[in-house]
Amino acid sequence: MQLRHILLKTPLLVDPVMQSLNQGADFAQMARDHSACPSKDNGGSLSTINQSDLPEAITQALVDAQAGQVIGPVESRHGLHLIKIDTI
Repeated sequence: MQLRHILLKTPLLVDPVMQSLNQGADFAQMARDHSACPSKDNGGSLSTINQSDLPEAITQALVDAQAGQVIGPVESRHGLHLIKIDTI
């Protein structure tokens, strides 16, 4: 599974970022501009990852997810995640 994510530290950013994504903004660029995670330098890419390596909340959110879909916000101990599935 290949994922990208945007880690937001405040819920105030969720709506404007999601609105931009829903209007066609590039997910990788939004990650570079808004994510609090070091992965932002790679457009939010988490590379290839096993679901077992993810926090439980994210794993649950991915259960019915499709490639290309943006999911979130999903809360973890790190903050709020917006997740895009590149490949399953």
